Amino acid sequence: MFFPLNRVVGVRATAFGACVLSAGIFGACERRETPSEIRLEMPAVIASPDLVTVSAQTSYAPGVARPTHEEADYRVEPSDLGTVSKAGLFGCQRSGDGTVSVTIVGVSRTAPVHCRLVERVEVPKLGQVELTAGPFKPKVRVLDRAGTELGDVDVSFFSKNSGVVFPKDGELVPKLVGTATLVARAGQRSTEFQVDVVRKVVVEALPIEQNRKLYFSLDPGKYRLKVTLKAPHRLNVEWRGAPYCNGASEGLEHTSECALRAKAGGVVFDNPGYLQDGSKTVSIEGVELYEVP
Repeated sequence: MFFPLNRVVGVRATAFGACVLSAGIFGACERRETPSEIRLEMPAVIASPDLVTVSAQTSYAPGVARPTHEEADYRVEPSDLGTVSKAGLFGCQRSGDGTVSVTIVGVSRTAPVHCRLVERVEVPKLGQVELTAGPFKPKVRVLDRAGTELGDVDVSFFSKNSGVVFPKDGELVPKLVGTATLVARAGQRSTEFQVDVVRKVVVEALPIEQNRKLYFSLDPGKYRLKVTLKAPHRLNVEWRGAPYCNGASEGLEHTSECALRAKAGGVVFDNPGYLQDGSKTVSIEGVELYEVP
């Protein structure tokens, strides 16, 4: 039987079915089955205005087809936090917390959203780290435009000198004595910083000149000698094989640095015990020696 066209157009679609025309003939209603479950998934923290996908995974009775994107209605609260398209693409417009919800054939689910729009990344001056101390993690500060610290934003690291320091599992691992240029990145922002890797050198202190001086025998390399005394004194330092590094200083703390190239090199300095109380006992208290970049 043929029906007048105005009667066909007047048929109302329900939440469970939509009547369609095929070749101008009124046919059966295609069911729009209500999902038994909706699982809404999206990143826990969004650190840039880049679009991310909101995934709405639906479960139905056996044999029932999944709904198309046109059946999903997405919303953001508060509305000025971000935007979400019909296809489920979400973008943050400011930093803050809110929710994203989806409704499919009358069934709704909601997921929290945390927008953290990174404006800058700050890394304090690290100075030097000791080679054998193991992995370390700089105290990086991630800030938004208002200067608020975003403590829940992930920070990744990249090394321009991976032979000296390389990233692993969110930390930095020293590998070799040297200076490394590193990059800390959060969201779309990044900053460069440097770190010096040094190696603590432990060698036998040989007494010379009737125990008034001490001698460290060293391989070729660059070294920094630091001596901290209990009372101010004048300390003399002599670098064997590199006389241009020799020097003397006054005070409590004394630092001398030199690059040795000769195989038979080393450093001679006043015995701290002899300087402080005239003792000829070998004393390396307050003495630190490092191989440096």
